Amino acid sequence: MANIEPIRDLLRTNSISRYLTYQARNSYVAAFRDLLYDLGFSRELGGDFNRNNNTYSDDLVNAISSFAQRNRLNVNGRFVSPFLGATMVERHESLAQLKLLENAVVSGRFTQVFDLVAQNGQNSQALKELLEMTGVTGLTPQETLRNYAQRRNIRNVDGSQLTETVALQLLNDVYTLYGDGLQKINPNTRPNPGQPNPNLPPNQPSNPVNNPGNNNTSNPGNNPDNFFNNRPNAGQPLSINDLGTTIVITDGVKQIQFRKHVPIGVSTPGFNSTINFVEQNKNRLMDLDMTPSALQVIEAISKNEGRLDAINSYDAGFLSIGIYQWTLGRAERAGELPAILKKLKTQFPVTFNRHFPALGLDVSNETNTTYGHLILNGAPVNSGPAKDQFRDPAWGYYFWRALQEPDFQTVQVEHALDRLKNFYWKNYPQIFGNSLSQIITSAFGVALLLDNHVNRPSWVVNCVGIAMQQTGLTNPSLMGDPEERNLIQAYLNVRETYTDGSGTAAMTKSRIRANSIYEEARAGRLSEVRGSFQFSNRAVAMFSGRNEKTVATPVDYDVRMFPDMENERQ
Repeated sequence: MANIEPIRDLLRTNSISRYLTYQARNSYVAAFRDLLYDLGFSRELGGDFNRNNNTYSDDLVNAISSFAQRNRLNVNGRFVSPFLGATMVERHESLAQLKLLENAVVSGRFTQVFDLVAQNGQNSQALKELLEMTGVTGLTPQETLRNYAQRRNIRNVDGSQLTETVALQLLNDVYTLYGDGLQKINPNTRPNPGQPNPNLPPNQPSNPVNNPGNNNTSNPGNNPDNFFNNRPNAGQPLSINDLGTTIVITDGVKQIQFRKHVPIGVSTPGFNSTINFVEQNKNRLMDLDMTPSALQVIEAISKNEGRLDAINSYDAGFLSIGIYQWTLGRAERAGELPAILKKLKTQFPVTFNRHFPALGLDVSNETNTTYGHLILNGAPVNSGPAKDQFRDPAWGYYFWRALQEPDFQTVQVEHALDRLKNFYWKNYPQIFGNSLSQIITSAFGVALLLDNHVNRPSWVVNCVGIAMQQTGLTNPSLMGDPEERNLIQAYLNVRETYTDGSGTAAMTKSRIRANSIYEEARAGRLSEVRGSFQFSNRAVAMFSGRNEKTVATPVDYDVRMFPDMENERQ
């Protein structure tokens, strides 16, 4: 096995991109070759593999590109980023867990190798890590196993033990993340194979939907306009199985079981936790100029929001996706979903093009940072009837499939944080001509404001303004930690019952949501110290001599590009 400690040193010192780049010559390159060889990419490295080759040449680029493709990473292989290097090290460390799974399959001793019944049972954490490699998450090994079985449509799995069916499917899924040179077992050589394995991915999905005119729609509800005859087709046939209360959809590679709603639409709470994604991808996110305190804010409020691959197509928003349930917008109004799709298209065009152009889907030119419309087959999706077709379960599947991409998940985290640009650095008369970035500047306080804005965006400033009046804390330059805590307490009391008289109810579960965020502060994961939140390291560096109790304005921030947002969620 390769000695990967030199690669860990590069990750610890944040210098991996300096030493592992095209045409570099050093000992780290040789160690990295060893790492790739262990991961199964010997063919890409050449038949005459030389462990002492310390040159970063084209064969290394090919091996890295192959690894990236198998692990759904958008890289060109000409240098190794911290995120890419960490992912490779994780895959190398998982070889030991993979060996355990292979032993269980060969011996047939699934419950003995992976004891999930006893507390801290034998190898239970190893199994959880293997399951998470497939993109499935859970708080415990048992929950993760249940979630994986549900995703793969393997029934009667309560999470108490690893079954042969799940083990074979998991082994197949994990193998796809490694190179062809990795020594792999043949499950059919295990003792008494007897019957063919029905759990590995089928060569051809049953009941395919091959074209937009196929009427095999499973009729998920009353549909007088019969718009399912316009079902999207991305070239890969879908198998859609209506089970009554649920609908199972697969393209032969990924599978999801949606809850079916009456009269129409589907939903899933998703499987990919925002907290887990942030914890596992901090280097990647910080490369995009997200600060540790900003990521702490996102993690704190994510407890009150959806998962990264949540889908809903049954309510007034027509189609909602992701952490904040970004929607197409009600009736003819612009929605937030097109804006996040535009950001994906701009930042990760390869990933966008992998999923949406084949469906005839694009984003309208007038879509801005916050709101916009989609374009479907050249026509704007800017009316109720046009948006209605996105209730089709196939559309739910295609968006859910795209939401599995790490690039799309990264964009979601960034876009969730960017919501602060719509209100946090603007001056308002309701708060005595100040901006919220001068008034509430602790990470805890900012998390509460963002939590409020997601639920009732147009009321945040009014609630803070009333709290300032009630407490007499109208001059932020005179505020310290005790004053900000007092103001936050008053603000929480206001937001719990505040309405503007329009008939919209007060903020949903305001106190419960606030208590959830406070648990993060009490656990030491979210600071209550004034000035502890910063949005951008670049902004701090450029704003020399700033007041340390304010939050530096993002670099190149133009207030005109970020409109005020209206209440929409109920």
